[in-house]
Amino acid sequence: MKICLLTHAYPRFPDDTTAPFVEFTAETLQKQGVDVTVLTPDTPKFARTPADHNVNLHTYRYFFPRQLQRLGYANTLVNDCELKRYVYLLAPFMFLSGILHLFWLHRRSRFDLIHTFWLLPNGFIGAIISRLCNVPLMVALRGSDIFISKQNFVFRGIARWTLKQATMVTSVTPAFFPDLEVFGVPKERKRLIPNGSHPSLFPVPPSSELRVLRQQLSIPAGDLIVFALGRIVLKKGFDILIQALPLVKQKVPNVTLVIGGDGTDLNRLKTVAKERKVSGSVRFTGTINRTDVPAYFHLCDVFTLPAVFDPKGNVDGCPNVILEAMACGKPVVASNISGIPVVVKNGETGMLVKEKNVEELAAALVHLLTDTEKREEFGRAGRERILNELTWEKVIEQIKEVYQHSVKNAS
Repeated sequence: MKICLLTHAYPRFPDDTTAPFVEFTAETLQKQGVDVTVLTPDTPKFARTPADHNVNLHTYRYFFPRQLQRLGYANTLVNDCELKRYVYLLAPFMFLSGILHLFWLHRRSRFDLIHTFWLLPNGFIGAIISRLCNVPLMVALRGSDIFISKQNFVFRGIARWTLKQATMVTSVTPAFFPDLEVFGVPKERKRLIPNGSHPSLFPVPPSSELRVLRQQLSIPAGDLIVFALGRIVLKKGFDILIQALPLVKQKVPNVTLVIGGDGTDLNRLKTVAKERKVSGSVRFTGTINRTDVPAYFHLCDVFTLPAVFDPKGNVDGCPNVILEAMACGKPVVASNISGIPVVVKNGETGMLVKEKNVEELAAALVHLLTDTEKREEFGRAGRERILNELTWEKVIEQIKEVYQHSVKNAS
């Protein structure tokens, strides 16, 4: 089977933290016998070589000079809440170039199916070629795409037309299904497919490496460590986490919070930490390279991601970092929203708390920080769940079933 995977975010270099789940999907499909072509817009930092990937990777230019190609790759939204102004200028050029390049690739390769990540913009680009060339279309929802599709009547119209062309629409969370009903997608064309993880990518590092990392972060030898990781934007709920830290320290004084990642909300978070008088107990690491991430997971005692619906209504589908923490055998404390309950079993692999509830978040963290046996029990159960149900190989089996169903129904 030949498929084209259309995306507007892809790791720009081997150690890039941008959308690794797209690369994992493409590479695992390729290993399982699917002929995968990835088409993604060019960006100034894109620097892949033929030796660092196995799929057919193509980029397309859509604006000149190259430095002005700013769409995708987490550059489209301000704090994930609203579109940047230049989007309205650049988007038509991306649409046109993407359509032309996808048409050319299809004429050359004759794809059996087009698989698009994100409803907008890629779903629309794929839908045009699907309609023109009579090739099945699968649209994979991620989160911000549903949010953007509801911003104005133009986007709503594009989204509705795109979804009408799709043979199947997948989502990492059932939270998006009501929106799909509003857009007219019937039940038989919706499928819940969670993210996956590659446990082999998260080996336990030598204890000496963990000691060095602890020293680099200036974490006292006896402190327990709570780790959070993600882009620093409102919907991650990191401000709620910092607000909960003083309550945690009342019961667990020897705790350090490590927040990994970078983004537009970072300065505000640092201000919140100062206002709550916990700056000395918080470490902001900035962007962590993918090769260094496993050490942070294995260093921590508890992983947390108190995700929220941000003020504009945007929300993550299912953050991959949660599965990565589980793959490392770490208990998870997270919000009981969106796709998180699909992978985290409350009371089995972690603890789910109410969104934006500072007191409940603090209580869950205290509960695990003060119970070593429970931490280890949840951690073991989480890793077993990954190995048994949520490896990328098992997730790809579900995606291939959707491919076969879509091609069969379109023939």
